[in-house]
Amino acid sequence: MTMESQSPQQRRPMPALVAVFVALGVVALSVWTVFRGSGDLEAEVVEMPPVAASESGDAALAVAPDAGAVYFAWVEGDSGGRRVQFSRSTDGGASWSAPVTVSDGPDDVGPPHGEASPRLVTGSAGEVALVWSRSVAVPGRKWPASMIRFARSMDGGASWSAPLTLNDDSTSAPGTHTFHGVGWSEQAGLVAAWLDERGGEGFPGHHHTVGDPTAEVSMESDARIYMTSSADFGGTWTANQAVWGGVCPCCRVALASRPDGGMVAAWRQHFPGDVRDIVVAPLEPGAMAPERVHEDNWEYPGCPHTGPALAIADDGVRHVVWYTGKPDGAGVYYVRADSAGRATGEPVGLVTGKSVQTAHATVQPLADGGALVALDLDEKGNRAIRLVRIDARGRIAEAETLEASAGGKYPQVAIVGDTALVAWTGPAEGGSAVRMVRVGVEGRLAQR
Repeated sequence: MTMESQSPQQRRPMPALVAVFVALGVVALSVWTVFRGSGDLEAEVVEMPPVAASESGDAALAVAPDAGAVYFAWVEGDSGGRRVQFSRSTDGGASWSAPVTVSDGPDDVGPPHGEASPRLVTGSAGEVALVWSRSVAVPGRKWPASMIRFARSMDGGASWSAPLTLNDDSTSAPGTHTFHGVGWSEQAGLVAAWLDERGGEGFPGHHHTVGDPTAEVSMESDARIYMTSSADFGGTWTANQAVWGGVCPCCRVALASRPDGGMVAAWRQHFPGDVRDIVVAPLEPGAMAPERVHEDNWEYPGCPHTGPALAIADDGVRHVVWYTGKPDGAGVYYVRADSAGRATGEPVGLVTGKSVQTAHATVQPLADGGALVALDLDEKGNRAIRLVRIDARGRIAEAETLEASAGGKYPQVAIVGDTALVAWTGPAEGGSAVRMVRVGVEGRLAQR
């Protein structure tokens, strides 16, 4: 699979404080106000890699360590067939290469699902890895089985290997392997982790949004976190290892590397009494017991489909963002944690209320010691994309909602110099479409 460069559309010079609104396969001449709140910014629609299908979603973003390239992946297609697509930008998102299909055939990736969307990670010498989930229909099974799929590029995304399956039980009866995370460091190599039904413990759970009284309750098992690693960036992989059990079965696991190269995981743990709180721990067999980020003590008899976001700065500070549905304290919270995962202060509510619908967030460290959070609820708890800048003290410095993002969900963020790229899945006629904003906030956002 190869990729050719695509000519950028001619556009006006971008001022220091600006956002550029991007929709896959859409070109428009309008100027949009994209932030709701103080200090409104303007956005200009520019051309992105074309989408050949009517639907797209599940964005993933990554930045090369030298900040020379931004990598972008998404899922496109419909019930007739879907594929994982990849594109790259060498000018901070101003223009993008023609897309390359990374997946193998029309059934190699499941329907868009933000908790199980593709994950991108980069190495130090132009390597790029993509990990995604493939759905497998099984007669008599209520929910599809799934497989963890992997492909790599050793030349910055210009060409890709044939995909392979990372879960090593693929020759037995199909099972669940999904809601995955991926990370890389010089010391740990390439690491993938996912939620796996092997050895799960039974409990009465259900797949639906919090607070839906019409949802059908089904028997479901807690998951285990399984992992595998590769010292040669995906050329060979270790045998699958079970690391943690009692995991909420459909809330994704997040991975981030420590300054010493060790890998850390964050996930939603199922505690006794149907309590579902966020924990962090080193991702290694025999590691210390997981550390609870905060004792929300949220009791919920099912899985809410909302895992945590985790990022670790160069100084070892951990930035954690999560959703809790705890009555009278529901919402999305941020906290800074030390190298052991212990919170260094009280959680900061980003969007809170007595009852708040489930939300999904991502976080990236900033050079000033703060962080940039993107979440899919506005200040009133409606579905939209909101950006929150956290200062070095762990407090909210500013927060704005993207005006053009109503109905948007599952945001992803990449930071390149003084530019932040924010991608999400938004509603579109007949389905969904991946959208992106390029936000230049000179002097406030900076490369990690």
